[in-house]
Amino acid sequence: MGGSSSRVTFNENVPSPKDPSVQSVVSDPLDEIKFSDEVFWKHLGALKREALPLPLFAKALGVHIAKHDVMDREDGTFLVTTTIGGYYGGEVDVNFTHSYDPDTNTWTQKCDRDPGLQKVSNQVCFRLHSEPRVIEIWCVNDEARNSGMEVSIGLKAICGNILSSLGAPEGTEIEVKADQASRDGSGKLSAQSAPLDSFCTSPEKFIDAAMEIVKAGKGAFGMVDFAILEDNGSSFKTKESVDTDGKGDIKVNYCLHVYDKSSNTIMSTLHKDENFTTKIASYVTKVYTSPFVVEQYLESYPVRHAGADVVKAVGPQVEAVLTKAVEEESG
Repeated sequence: MGGSSSRVTFNENVPSPKDPSVQSVVSDPLDEIKFSDEVFWKHLGALKREALPLPLFAKALGVHIAKHDVMDREDGTFLVTTTIGGYYGGEVDVNFTHSYDPDTNTWTQKCDRDPGLQKVSNQVCFRLHSEPRVIEIWCVNDEARNSGMEVSIGLKAICGNILSSLGAPEGTEIEVKADQASRDGSGKLSAQSAPLDSFCTSPEKFIDAAMEIVKAGKGAFGMVDFAILEDNGSSFKTKESVDTDGKGDIKVNYCLHVYDKSSNTIMSTLHKDENFTTKIASYVTKVYTSPFVVEQYLESYPVRHAGADVVKAVGPQVEAVLTKAVEEESG
């Protein structure tokens, strides 16, 4: 929501002014703020040409902008490529394509990665309305499967905690590789551990230990609050409040955990809210024997977002653009 010094107050998860069947972030009426569509889009375009901002905690870890390029295209769109260095010891390109549709008065930003740098294509849309004078925003994530560095690092931590609970020596290093051919023969990729037979040979014990850790509220880094909302033994729902960067910016996850010993599979599915009706993504973990290997991948689902995360990500951008647009109009 907009603060006392804000030009805009945003309303989360409300019906879109043009299509009430879907939800958007929609501002309160802005009739008292004088700005033209043309000047608003001009300053939004200038803002979108700037380098991707990095959070302070990322900078503290050595993550930095290694390269930044803007390419204008003949069709009026433009491509922004930001190369992020220090990302798990390497570099990653983040590509943004920006376009404007005059027929719907909509600006669309398409990106090949989500804000967490997963390989999940997403788009953010800004739309100006005249009657009433409001700004509408929404975000849509595409379907994707990830098994890269971010998944492998998480799997390494999970395996370490589980094996430690099963008696592995303190400080035991678990090797996990990203983007390996799955042992299920599907041809798809997963993050995959090295053989763990010297630590555990029983999938049942491994899965039981994993479930005990999660039910104890120790299943995620930075957990500050945890509650089991519904417990059916090997299937249970949780509310998990996580402070991932240690700055007090709490993210609440609603998760359905399913532990299936018949298939040696663990599936933890994040949902949009406490209703558990809209899936956002699933962490799928599979245990194999001969040798004893653990795999994991992250499956993201196509979802339209119009909540607090959207406001947090783009609200400040809208405020900055409006400030410049109003200044130009009044000048």
